[in-house]
Amino acid sequence: MLTTVKVLHVNAVRALELKDQLLNAGLIMDRDFEWEYQQAEYDDSGFEAVTPRHVVFRFWDAKLATYYQLLWAK
Repeated sequence: MLTTVKVLHVNAVRALELKDQLLNAGLIMDRDFEWEYQQAEYDDSGFEAVTPRHVVFRFWDAKLATYYQLLWAK
């Protein structure tokens, strides 16, 4: 079962840095984790974000998810 960690309000560069942090720690993409970046979604006016930009990591090991969620918490 996958455990999800969502980091809100990050730009694409920061999302790539977080992914690289996992790879540098020895984790393997699509075996230990998977990830996706989402741009902000705006309402019809185009001024108010309905969904903020964010990155979602899914870990197969809940312990890793908990560790990185605490590490990245602000």
